[in-house]
Amino acid sequence: MHAAHVPLKVDVLGVVSLDFKGGMIVRVEDIIKGGKGGLGGVKLKVIGFEVSASSPMLGAITLAQADVNTTPLSPLELVSKFPPKFTSALLLDFEVTVERPPNGGPPLVLANTKTATLFDDSLTVFPPQGSVYQLQQPVDLAPADAPTQVIGQLLQFPVTVSHNP
Repeated sequence: MHAAHVPLKVDVLGVVSLDFKGGMIVRVEDIIKGGKGGLGGVKLKVIGFEVSASSPMLGAITLAQADVNTTPLSPLELVSKFPPKFTSALLLDFEVTVERPPNGGPPLVLANTKTATLFDDSLTVFPPQGSVYQLQQPVDLAPADAPTQVIGQLLQFPVTVSHNP
């Protein structure tokens, strides 16, 4: 996966633009039964997620999965059979590690305050091949030990996802 020109807002710096690269691993956990006009699908569990970027000011910035057991399952639903079309919502809880915080000191670790949703409503195959998922709304970031002290925000995350076996 690759996300270019990602705006990350850090209170003391303003907005920095970052290019992230990394990967994600999912597995099928449950079935979504068709009904009420739906065609069904599956619920995916994100079991691995990590992307990183580099900044001259901040050093390495890494987004990594927080707790695999608390993140909700991610629905992948079939919305059309012919031609095949899917919607996919990837739900993520993650930590952001900033190697060189703006105020100095040890690496800064932030967590998202609410589960992030990456969404694509135009998939024709799964696993995706060059599909662009979009962050549904900005994600507030706070120190893991002070979740109400928001000091950053992931404003967008346009990520291209391709399956690489």
